[in-house]
Amino acid sequence: MKISYRLVIIFSSLVMFVLSVFFFGLLLGEDLFRVLGVFTTGEEGKIFKLLAFLFFFVLFVLLWLAGLHTKKEFRTIIHVTELGEVRISSPAVESLALRAVKKIRGVKEAEIRVLTDNECLSFQVGIVSSPDVNIPQLIYEIRDELRQYIQATIGIPVSNTEVTVTRVSTEPRARVE
Repeated sequence: MKISYRLVIIFSSLVMFVLSVFFFGLLLGEDLFRVLGVFTTGEEGKIFKLLAFLFFFVLFVLLWLAGLHTKKEFRTIIHVTELGEVRISSPAVESLALRAVKKIRGVKEAEIRVLTDNECLSFQVGIVSSPDVNIPQLIYEIRDELRQYIQATIGIPVSNTEVTVTRVSTEPRARVE
C-alpha cells in the first residue's frame, strides 16, 4: 500500500477518533463545541450519543489498524545443499511452476499453490484443459514435467503434485467454406 494511502487512512481514523470522543463527551453531558444542544436533552439523546460514540470509535480502530497494517512477508523455502543454503520465496516457486505447466500442450490456464514438506515441495495444480486431449495422460505429463523442471531449476525435490482439471475449455470450431 502506498504511503499516501496510509496517511489518508490514518488521518481519517484520527477524525473518527475526534468524533467518537465528541460523542462520548456528549454522553457524559459535556457539549464541548456547543453545537448539538438538540441531542443533549432527554433519554433518546443518550442512546443516540452512545450509538454514535460506539460507531465512530469502532471506525477509528478499524481505520487505524488498516493504516498501520504492513505487507506480510512471503514464506521462504530454505533448502540446504552441499554448496550452501538456497532461499526462495513461495511466489517465485509458484511462478516457475506455472511456467513449466503452461508449456505443456493441452493446458489452457493454470493455477498453482506450493506447499512445503520437510525437505520437499508439494504442488496443488488446477488447470483448464483443451477438449481434445487425453486427460489422464495430460495429468501424468504435468506431474512429470513439474517434478523435472523444479528439480533442475531450484534443486529441491518434488514429493507430490495434485492436479485437478477444473474445467475443459470449449474451442469454437473452425468454419470451413
